[in-house]
Amino acid sequence: MSLLSYIKPLLIESLQGTMLNAQDTQYTLGEDAQIHYQPQASNPLPGEAIAMLVKGERILKPKVVMLDGASIGDVDKVVLRAHLEEWLGRHIASVLEPLVALEDMGEAKAPVKGIAFQVYEALGIAAREQLENLIGALDADDRRDLRAKKIRLGPILVFIPALNKPAAVRLRALLWGLWNDKDLPMDCPKDGIVSFAVDERGVDKAFYQAIAYPVYGSRAIRIDMLDRVISGVYDAAEGGKFKASHQWAEWLGSSIEGLYEVLKAMGHQKVYDPAEEAAKAKVEGSSQAAEGKDPSTTGADAPSAQDDKKGKPQEKPELATFRLKKGKAFSENKPTLKKLRADQDVKSKGKFKGKRNKAAGRSPKIMSTGPEKRLEDSPFAVLEQLRQKSNEKS
Repeated sequence: MSLLSYIKPLLIESLQGTMLNAQDTQYTLGEDAQIHYQPQASNPLPGEAIAMLVKGERILKPKVVMLDGASIGDVDKVVLRAHLEEWLGRHIASVLEPLVALEDMGEAKAPVKGIAFQVYEALGIAAREQLENLIGALDADDRRDLRAKKIRLGPILVFIPALNKPAAVRLRALLWGLWNDKDLPMDCPKDGIVSFAVDERGVDKAFYQAIAYPVYGSRAIRIDMLDRVISGVYDAAEGGKFKASHQWAEWLGSSIEGLYEVLKAMGHQKVYDPAEEAAKAKVEGSSQAAEGKDPSTTGADAPSAQDDKKGKPQEKPELATFRLKKGKAFSENKPTLKKLRADQDVKSKGKFKGKRNKAAGRSPKIMSTGPEKRLEDSPFAVLEQLRQKSNEKS
């Protein structure tokens, strides 16, 4: 008997036992939808591909199929596939925990369940305009239920901020690609990147929104930073207009022109740009100088570059002013986010306070027991009668 023929049965028996009793970390899911098995628990490498995912009945419920020729020894394929499906369920529930939690909404009201369902189906991010009817039916308790499920009702998008982690982004990209019959692996953003340039004409906006990077203009922006900029727009708005902020560009990791492009893609209209006006004035000044005239834009009192170096550091230039987009999300009559948050804080303090304030303007109730009193028995009525008789005599 050869050594190989002696060792092979032992290896098969060992493989069968370890595959069905392996730790969860010994299985890994690649971005190409293949499941790998690593026999050595201490080895960080993924190991050999033994199965792969295919489209299932729901986007978060893909199916597992075994790969032909995979080294699984005498392990029963049906048993192993069931084992891998259980592992996959635990894996998705771990990486996308806030999203999977929406499968059980308990005793929540219909509007809350409706919002949770649509956010679930959209992999954690949905357009607010598609949910306005449901949002309008929410009361303070309903909003508290949504917050407990980690759902944020943003001005434009309804989303789960906790799903912005790189692992959650990659897994959602894989699941979205499977569900939409795309070639894998999907082109995912670099881990932790805030925003990046995309080809506006050829980009799949639905994909990037599903993985928490909505596209505006030629930039894909991580949803938490995008929401921060939108909130900044609300807070800065006054009289239907707002002035762009350098801080917004820093949040997006973009240039000022890149910020302007994003704001325009949101539907805001630029109405005044100091930089453009300055450039226009400079051109006009150069034209007048060429004609031998003294341009009004220059003079002896104008500070020189040398003066600027001696003085304080130059302040950041004033940015452009925009007109707010018309519509539900950016209504000129809509209060700022600060006001909305203040209103929500008042409402969230409970129904008792509302009832107490409602009753504050009422007259105090007087409770009495005993026989009913007649008007003529009142001492005030007797005094009134005496006053009337005195007036008649006079």
